[in-house]
Amino acid sequence: MKLIRILSVTLVALSTFVTINLNVASAAGTYKISCKNNAYGMQLGSDYTQVAYVYNTSGGVVDGAAGLNQSYLLGSFTDHEGAYVGNDCIYAGTADTNGTAVVAADVARLAIDAIVGAVSNRIDMAYAANNSAASATGLSFTTQADGIAMSANKIVGGLSFWADYGTTDFKNTQTFTSVRLDSMKYDGDASSYSLGIDKVFGKALFGLVVSNLDADLKTTFNDGTYKQEVDTMGVYIAYRSGPLQIDLGMGSGDSKITTTRRDLGNDLVINGTTDADISYGNARIAAEFVRGRFSITPHASYRTMTMDIDGFTDDRADDISANVTAANSTLLFSAAGNETLGVTDDIIAARSVETKTTDIGLKLAATLGKITPYIDVAYASEDTTAAAYKAEVGTDGNDKELAASNYSSSLKMSGGINFMLGSHVKGGIRAGQINGRDDWNESYVAGSISVGF
Repeated sequence: MKLIRILSVTLVALSTFVTINLNVASAAGTYKISCKNNAYGMQLGSDYTQVAYVYNTSGGVVDGAAGLNQSYLLGSFTDHEGAYVGNDCIYAGTADTNGTAVVAADVARLAIDAIVGAVSNRIDMAYAANNSAASATGLSFTTQADGIAMSANKIVGGLSFWADYGTTDFKNTQTFTSVRLDSMKYDGDASSYSLGIDKVFGKALFGLVVSNLDADLKTTFNDGTYKQEVDTMGVYIAYRSGPLQIDLGMGSGDSKITTTRRDLGNDLVINGTTDADISYGNARIAAEFVRGRFSITPHASYRTMTMDIDGFTDDRADDISANVTAANSTLLFSAAGNETLGVTDDIIAARSVETKTTDIGLKLAATLGKITPYIDVAYASEDTTAAAYKAEVGTDGNDKELAASNYSSSLKMSGGINFMLGSHVKGGIRAGQINGRDDWNESYVAGSISVGF
């Protein structure tokens, strides 16, 4: 019997421990009241641990105590114990932060890589077409690190039109165990396309490009989502003499951002929408050396993008009386028979993020009949705006808080094969990934096709 009692006590304790930890990690606050309820809220400062109440504006007797014009939200009228929403609201930092403060800079890096990648490949296509039999069919092609590319050359008085499409999968891999421990874990994918027109004047190339990037993220750190669409228009110029090639580009545009996250008090969705202005620039230098069937191309480049995000309001849903689980929650809604109680929306300040990347690399290729395999390795040094977490209202005493990921360098490794099917159809396949970037995984699989006419 004693053994049975010991086992019973152990199971009860274990069950209680698991339940508490599940609540801390993912469940709503203790009483399912918004973290920014007007009657409670962290806006009350140190009072949240003692008193939380709403005023009975109609006057009269409340709680049977004559002359008192206030209704206490939680706890008894005399001791007010437990007068707070829950630990999640008090101790959450990153989990109570809008996604723009954490992921916007990484989206900017993805956008500039997509734009510059498309333009750089187009420039390489243009010079390859002028210096090979590709110009005879009016078509050149390339397998790109981020997608599919095709261009038609020598159209409309020497103008060339081109298109690019790509996809990328990426994630921040920081550990996430609880909303009470700061983490910036998230994952998502991005698709991009670019459309351009350019013309060669001797050894120089002048062009215009419009680009779009659509990013869709699951933001684990705040149990929400982040969607951003980037639209830009830019110009580029290139010059090639012998093996040496130099190109420059710049542009600007705008962006639409939509975010969601969870109110850690009542489990309802917090919605935010804002706009951003974008500007970018890039420069590259490369030299191609050919020895028989083989070529080697060392290259170096610099690219930067700035994103100025407008201030906006994170809209919290009002609390509903039926959802509140406090034993005497009717006090919260006693004034004037209200069925809902307002909450204080979050004001998200305007913010600018920037990403700058300098890389140096080497490309090796071999022409083997109708196929051309190649590999490209590049080391990148970057300066990307770090995530900005909201400060915790309380100190939970935990010494395992995670700092924002420090993105400073990476190694890009890729390879592929270009191939020809007959005299008018060409294509290629390519795969690659980003290595060495702290708390980061990024990979892509690409394909290209071209049709001669």
